[in-house]
Amino acid sequence: MKRILFHLLIATLAATPAFAKDVIVLKNGDTLTGTILKQDAGHVHFKSGAFGSVSLSTRDIAEIRIETEELGEVVVPAAAIAAPEPAKPAPAAAAAPPPAAPKKKRWSGQAGLAIAMREKTQSNSNGTYREEKFEVYRIYGNLDWKGDKNGLRWNWIYRYSEDEDRVRDDFFNVTQKYNRNLKSGYYTEAKTVYQRDYNRDIQNEFLQTAEIGKKWFQRPKLKFSTSVGAGYHQFERQETVTKEPKFIFDEALEWKMINSLTLFQKYTHLGDLEKYHFVFSSGLENKLIQDVFLRLEYRLDRDTETSYYDRSYYDKALLTSLLYKF
Repeated sequence: MKRILFHLLIATLAATPAFAKDVIVLKNGDTLTGTILKQDAGHVHFKSGAFGSVSLSTRDIAEIRIETEELGEVVVPAAAIAAPEPAKPAPAAAAAPPPAAPKKKRWSGQAGLAIAMREKTQSNSNGTYREEKFEVYRIYGNLDWKGDKNGLRWNWIYRYSEDEDRVRDDFFNVTQKYNRNLKSGYYTEAKTVYQRDYNRDIQNEFLQTAEIGKKWFQRPKLKFSTSVGAGYHQFERQETVTKEPKFIFDEALEWKMINSLTLFQKYTHLGDLEKYHFVFSSGLENKLIQDVFLRLEYRLDRDTETSYYDRSYYDKALLTSLLYKF
């Protein structure tokens, strides 16, 4: 408000210079007598008989005394003269760091316990063909590691069943898979398998494959992939060791129908159209609580190389299991 009055006073004096006699007192004690011409931001333009026209910084002025006939002596203090200090810009707030990307989970896996209702063609202990139905207990699981482009998976399965007379089933399988993602959804995979199978009368079985595949769909709710390749197959049955190359085809589908219910289906074919071993499975997986799932699965296993009285081996099973994922 004082500065506004001072500017009005300067304007009045500039309009009536004949009556003005102005005294400027500087902060160093000097006094100048003359006429104020005008003031702008930071300076007072002053005309003195001794020094002529000068421009004085308002920061150097202690006060101004103005004498007029109408107003008498008016004393303007330094606070009303000096231009206000330019406001210092507030320090810029430090930019908030971008939110950290969620850490990619490298390891995962699952472990399950199943009771299977089985139906198969033959009990190998007596060598005769007949259909049988019985229960089998099965434990299984896997462990996964996923890098940016590479992945490793280890699977294991063990199932067993016996009654008072004999063993009905004794099966062990361990599998290692290595895959590398390529461009446009393609990938390569190498699979190493070792297993023993009492029902197929196989003591030791080895399989090494090399495959190339395509992820046709890789969405959160729908995943579908296929792969083809070749492998080296060796198995021991009735003291005879068989070694031969094999064609292999794999297919996998996973469809999350709702958040807690997933449909899955898998098919593996090893061999050609006459001598082959295929495994087909399909079922539903229902989330119960947190990481615990109820899994219902139908599984069909058929091997034409293992035959009984000109009939190929088959095994059908309906598995109900509890599954824990981590």
